[in-house]
Amino acid sequence: MTVKLALLLVIIVGFVFLPTTVFMLFGMLPTIAVFATDRTVGRNKTICIGAMNFSGCFPFLLEFWTEFGQQTVDNALRLIGQSETIIVIYMLAAGGYAINKAVTGITVSIIIQRNERRLKKIKSEQEKLVKRWGEKVTGQYALDDYGFPVKPIPEKKKEEDDKPDKEPDKSDGQNEKSNDQNTEEK
Repeated sequence: MTVKLALLLVIIVGFVFLPTTVFMLFGMLPTIAVFATDRTVGRNKTICIGAMNFSGCFPFLLEFWTEFGQQTVDNALRLIGQSETIIVIYMLAAGGYAINKAVTGITVSIIIQRNERRLKKIKSEQEKLVKRWGEKVTGQYALDDYGFPVKPIPEKKKEEDDKPDKEPDKSDGQNEKSNDQNTEEK
């Protein structure tokens, strides 16, 4: 109901100020076209191009209201027919399109760089977890409803088995002797 009432109000105001409406209709054509084709969330492209398009229309609109004499549809069409008016209005709309493209590209590149850094950090954390807990935490094995592997996970040989035996430290032997003495005294 509110939308219908607002639309009715816009139509009435458009007819009351018909010369201004005709001028703005021709001047804001790039914005109308973008509004019809922009399907992005928030319609950022429409807002950017519309703001620049309106900033191009506004000086000529002020000229139409103040210096052009009587406000008639004929005078509005005469102002729109001037090549300077159309060039300035549409070039500023094109500038809005360029600003939108540039800001979108910069924003996308910043987001991509941030996500790549985050992905590197996540991968290093995963490597630390695999090193600490083994291959079982990689998520490559099918699990049942209770979280246990469906097929047995092959055990990886420990690094200690591959290394040659070390000679025991003398300090370890002394600690064992002192531990034996302590138990005998008790």
